[in-house]
Amino acid sequence: MTAYVKCSGDCENAAARCHYVGIHDCASAISSGLSPWTCDFGCIGFGTCASVCPFGAITVDHGVARVDSNKCKACGQCVAACPRHLIELIPQSAKYAVRCSSHDRGAAVKKVCTAGCLACKLCEKQCEVGAITVENNVAHIDYDKCTRCGKCAEKCPAKVIKLRDVTR
Repeated sequence: MTAYVKCSGDCENAAARCHYVGIHDCASAISSGLSPWTCDFGCIGFGTCASVCPFGAITVDHGVARVDSNKCKACGQCVAACPRHLIELIPQSAKYAVRCSSHDRGAAVKKVCTAGCLACKLCEKQCEVGAITVENNVAHIDYDKCTRCGKCAEKCPAKVIKLRDVTR
């Protein structure tokens, strides 16, 4: 298993809400109501997950946490630390993953992030084995069913189903 951050809303894709000045801790930012990004489901980008990772597997790049799966030991500390529950443990062998957690739909997503899931269900319709479903307006992959064919990623108009770099 490895940790995976379900967000593509970096500073190039997500609209800024404010210039946050305060404690650079994700939970503190949320409790103050001053998330720097307009997406209420995306990564805050202050690195609380990185600060709790004992293996140095997480960095913040362009405002979004990223996991180095070669360093990750799937201890779950980052999963527990993320106040928006954006980090999940997925199989190390997972070839594709959904990089979005927004529960908004279509136009509402695009207003705040150009890299968000539209909940269009094209990926769901494309999957011949029923491994991908759209729940709460965001795609989810059942890795026990996934055959790693990539048809869901090819069909995704928002390109939030990403090919992962599987190195081990």
